[in-house]
Amino acid sequence: MKQTAISKIMDLLYKKYLIPMVLFDSSGKVCHPEISWDIHPIMETFISPKGHQPVCLFNHFPFMFAKLDFMTDSKPYSLLIGPCGMIGESPDTFLFKGHVYHYGIHYTKETTAAFEEFVQLAYAFLTHKLLKKEELHWVYQKEIKQRSTTDQRLEDSLYDRRMQEATFDSYQFELRYTEYIKRNQPEKIDWLFKKMQETYHVELSENELEGLKLKFSAFVAILTRISIDEGVPINQAFSLSDALIQGLFRIHSSNEWHTYMKEATYRFMELIHQQPLADKSMLVKQLINYIDSHIYDRVTLGELAETFDKHKTHLSALFKKEMGQTIHSYIQERKINESKHLLLFTDKSYKEISVLLSFASQSHFIQVFKKTTSLTPREYRDQHYAYSVH
Repeated sequence: MKQTAISKIMDLLYKKYLIPMVLFDSSGKVCHPEISWDIHPIMETFISPKGHQPVCLFNHFPFMFAKLDFMTDSKPYSLLIGPCGMIGESPDTFLFKGHVYHYGIHYTKETTAAFEEFVQLAYAFLTHKLLKKEELHWVYQKEIKQRSTTDQRLEDSLYDRRMQEATFDSYQFELRYTEYIKRNQPEKIDWLFKKMQETYHVELSENELEGLKLKFSAFVAILTRISIDEGVPINQAFSLSDALIQGLFRIHSSNEWHTYMKEATYRFMELIHQQPLADKSMLVKQLINYIDSHIYDRVTLGELAETFDKHKTHLSALFKKEMGQTIHSYIQERKINESKHLLLFTDKSYKEISVLLSFASQSHFIQVFKKTTSLTPREYRDQHYAYSVH
């Protein structure tokens, strides 16, 4: 099987199951997806204590991983699967290499049995062989100690909630919170924040401030999911999310946290309701998010139909009805907007830009650019460059 085929399978499995995967060769070079961090220190964590095992699963409570070693085209490769959260466990974020990854957006949660089935499925795709359940080997990392600590915290938390009767109110708070954001009702958000200290007052850790920061990360994860669902481009939503979480180091009291939480909520509300897509259907929002996040790729109607499992005619008609333009013209418009940025803020040649944005050729790029802007790329750069440097 060619490496390109393996990459395609990985992408399809990730879209379907939301379980991350990294493919690397025998030297440790990452083959797919494109990442900037070094895989070597990470792989030292995923070594079987029983010697080499072609398939090994790792319980790093409360996350699961797996490592598959296989041959293809007479070359050895390894596939790292994970993180996959455990259903029933509370963490909804995964901190890695300075980035916060969110449950439901970057990764999912499964039972141990379901994770094993996913590993078996990936193995079958890669090797064309079936993997029996008895061939799966689990490695547990400090599982017993961590489990007992978690159990104690869970018991304490449930006791506190029963004593304070906060469970129902906290759940209702989240329901109202998300609904008021979607409806753009800041006055009701204000009322909710006045109630927050009464409804969200169960401590999550021995350090109260640290517990508040954990709650903040959970709220931001909710806000990020809502904003993407409401049509905010994925890159914008995550950029705001990252910026807000990075600002947590400035919070030193519960009052500062409360103010910062309100600020984060209003920032996301503004982002959501300034979007021209707020009233569009979910499918059109998904199409636009996909196109925007693949702006440097060659995106076709056929690819979109396959990705979203819809007929090409249906996608074309719906998009034209809601957006007032064809999918093809929207893709070209977005690519031209991106090319304007590259023309003004980089020294890339017209040919380099045409290749980066997956135009058929340099002449095709120039033709589309002039049709859209009434200027050639050279004329646009000469006319606007003086303003971009100030």
